[in-house]
Amino acid sequence: MLSPDWLSAALSPRFPGVEVASTTVTETLQTMATKVRFDVEYANATVEAPPALCVKSYFGVGQRYRATAGLGETKFYRELASTLSVRVPLCLYTGIDSDTGNALIVMEDLVASGHTFLTALSPYTVEQAAATLDQLAQLHARYWGDESLASFSWLRPKLTSITSYITPEVLQEHLDGSRAEGLPDAVRRADRLNRAVLRVVERSANDVACLVHGDAHAGNLYETPDGLPGLVDWQVIQRSSWALDVSYHIGAVLDPELRAVAERDLLAHYLDRLAAYGVKPPSWDEAWFNYRTALVYGYYMWAVSRLVDPPVITEFVTRLGTAVAQHGTLDLLGT
Repeated sequence: MLSPDWLSAALSPRFPGVEVASTTVTETLQTMATKVRFDVEYANATVEAPPALCVKSYFGVGQRYRATAGLGETKFYRELASTLSVRVPLCLYTGIDSDTGNALIVMEDLVASGHTFLTALSPYTVEQAAATLDQLAQLHARYWGDESLASFSWLRPKLTSITSYITPEVLQEHLDGSRAEGLPDAVRRADRLNRAVLRVVERSANDVACLVHGDAHAGNLYETPDGLPGLVDWQVIQRSSWALDVSYHIGAVLDPELRAVAERDLLAHYLDRLAAYGVKPPSWDEAWFNYRTALVYGYYMWAVSRLVDPPVITEFVTRLGTAVAQHGTLDLLGT
């Protein structure tokens, strides 16, 4: 995969005549996917290709069974990323194996160029959240109400499929366990939570559709050398309601106490940024209701999670579950 011949062929459409002399791995990261950072030496010194790259795929031990998980992200970089003004890594090559469905992305190594990747539990300020909401507003505004998104089958909303991820009985075991310890009993009932998710599916289908990142917690963000946010890890990209991104982001990145103080101002900031990007935003009452009900999306995502480190799962279930409880989200959804 990192052979000079293969990489030369992969880079040649963007950099005609490029010849890779050698590659040197600098770091290998294995989480849900495998990411390999490597330096590149070019045989032709005049080439303008980046000197450090990163490849992402699902070829690690135990990852091949979920190889198709990268299809959405690969198609995002292949078909939509270039149409957006949001900050994303420079993607140089995408590939999809026709036999296995395994997807592969080669992008610029942002770490080598001075960018900083955050972790899922990186401390996050209100100012950082506001900056990320500006990026999300740009993302949403680009295809706000654009019916052309319906032609991308891989952008179908994810909530319905996520509800089949585990049975209600297993979900109840999760909610009875340590991940939801300390949350009120009212938000630890799998039957109510499942019904609430289906209500959000119904409401989102009637809302203005746009392009949604779907998983904008701190671990899927990076910062430029100037401290500006960018978005990575687009596996859950979908066509759905803006509120999924906004409620998930605010609820996931901020401690509950800080979120409770700042969320109204942050939502107002997001609506202002939507208007600045040419979209007529929803009214405050509509936006506030949709924000509070969409909180169930992030809470459910983490309540069903099984392949992430337990401390991360517990923190996100606590943060988002607390928001759901404080706003009476399940009651608002009539479950």
